[in-house]
Amino acid sequence: MVKQGHYAKSSRKKMVRQFKQHHAQHEARAIDPLKIKAFLLVRYHLTQAKQQRVVVQKTMQQFFGNWLDLATAPENGQVWDVTALTKQTLQLSGYQVPWQYYAILNQQVKAWQAFLLKEGPAVPLEERLSVINPLTPATWPDVLSQQLAVNGLIGTWGRDRLSQVTAEQVAQLQASLVTDGHFNWAAVAAVCAPIQIEMASFDQGVQGLIRRLEKLDSTDFD
Repeated sequence: MVKQGHYAKSSRKKMVRQFKQHHAQHEARAIDPLKIKAFLLVRYHLTQAKQQRVVVQKTMQQFFGNWLDLATAPENGQVWDVTALTKQTLQLSGYQVPWQYYAILNQQVKAWQAFLLKEGPAVPLEERLSVINPLTPATWPDVLSQQLAVNGLIGTWGRDRLSQVTAEQVAQLQASLVTDGHFNWAAVAAVCAPIQIEMASFDQGVQGLIRRLEKLDSTDFD
């Protein structure tokens, strides 16, 4: 019995030591929460860039960078609501980018979200991220077409009159842009044509992206 008690005590010590070692290794691997954005942007570039043209790479880098700025805000903690954050990110861009920016997002959103759902919870943090409420084939066209409709109305009427726009007007314009989940990019281009982008408010990198985007037309997205 003495030997068994001694063995049990020794075994417990060994388990505690192994646990501490494992915990120390985990802490060593964990990244600084302030580096989440950089970590995921690099991971996204490494896994996606080979399949993307330069204009697509730069658009997605801009979008995902803005998305991560919102996601990593203190109020979100370790829970990222994909649909809510995507809506906020689109609103942040608003009419300050051309419609082609949104057309590229539409092409890439499925692959981008698959990356996020896989890689977000895998970021090596002390407290892992939870990525919830993903976009669906039904919610994404609604979210995107609503933003495009609002952009078009701002371009036509001006931001000062946006408060006069009704939900019915936005919905009517949305309906003209998308059918059964498929966007009519020629119609989007027409609706967004009055938008004037203030290039001087952006750095040279964003200005270059906007110029690249403006060279694309609706046939590039059919």
